[in-house]
Amino acid sequence: MQILLGITGGIAAYKMVDVSSTLRQRGCDVRVAMTPSAQAFVQPTTFAAVSGAGVLTEMFGDARTDDLKAHYPHLYPAMGADAFVLAPATANTIAKIATGIADNVVTCSAISLPKSARRFFCPAMNARMWEQDVVQENAALLRERGWQQLGPDNGHLACGVLGAGRMVDPASIVEAVLATEGRVLAGKRVLILSGPTREPIDAVRYITNHSSGLMGKLLAEQAVAAGATVDFVTGPVTTENLPSGPGIQRHPVGTAAEMLAAGQAHFADADIAIFVAAVADFTISDADTAIKMARGAGVQLSLTPTVDIAATLSAQKRPDQCCVGFSLEATADVERATAKRARKQLDGMVLNTVEAMNAEDGTFTWIGQSTSDWGPLSKRECAGKILQQVAALV
Repeated sequence: MQILLGITGGIAAYKMVDVSSTLRQRGCDVRVAMTPSAQAFVQPTTFAAVSGAGVLTEMFGDARTDDLKAHYPHLYPAMGADAFVLAPATANTIAKIATGIADNVVTCSAISLPKSARRFFCPAMNARMWEQDVVQENAALLRERGWQQLGPDNGHLACGVLGAGRMVDPASIVEAVLATEGRVLAGKRVLILSGPTREPIDAVRYITNHSSGLMGKLLAEQAVAAGATVDFVTGPVTTENLPSGPGIQRHPVGTAAEMLAAGQAHFADADIAIFVAAVADFTISDADTAIKMARGAGVQLSLTPTVDIAATLSAQKRPDQCCVGFSLEATADVERATAKRARKQLDGMVLNTVEAMNAEDGTFTWIGQSTSDWGPLSKRECAGKILQQVAALV
């Protein structure tokens, strides 16, 4: 696989040395292009050493050579790349590529890619910068044009701020790039049920849970990168945990009943169904559209069990469909999760514990024909492993 890394001027540029080295060790032909600002953080000679190839730093090459490609480093190797990774992707470079500005070797390379090339960008910047409307709009433009966004993650940033803006870890970038090789889900349609549900008590109150929807988002993004199209049924989550871009159709819902209806509407068209949503176990049987709670007054709620969506849909599956569910447990109870898988007639079950809710990582176990203890993983890594299992089943 021919991979071009576009390095821009952010402190996370040093992390891309590891990405370049790992991709080369995995058998990829890696080239690196750097903006002038990127060279203030990492010297081109470092990338040359780990990639085994010269680094592109100038728009034009040596006019004394007869090698046409050497004359135009802003076109080659971009025009032959299978994948392009913009990382760290600064607000400045995201804006330039979104608006078609080609003023350095990285932005020119991004615009010179063949249509078949997979495109990734990994935002990395101050949290307040990332939150700005103009930055979000530019990132959305890239996603709409087929770019896959990786991150940003939440954490402590170099500027001292705590928030979203940290570049995803190098292992996640490598995994995302290599997951696209072979397009293992090409032509497949994936139904993903994600996020929490909300069961109303009255006009303003409801019962819900701590599900963030992050795992569902990562599964959707990686499924599309692997060649699938996705129907994404989601409960109420923040915008940052909503996947977008070509190949993803979002279907927002609120209650467990609405999620069941949406799942039923799209299940027949799916080759793969992944039930990652944290669906409420009970709904309020006497919910009211009025505000019925008075301060200081006691109240009794009548709860009715909701329908088990995974079990209901899996019972309808065709022999050529694959269904995967999640088992959330207080402890890593493999026996209990295995029993759930059998009862719900699922092809696979992912066991995780409550610590994973509203977090970016967790401890996971895959339960299929055999059981694999995956141990501690980021949710991004776990999503990749799930799709590898699914690809082997369809």
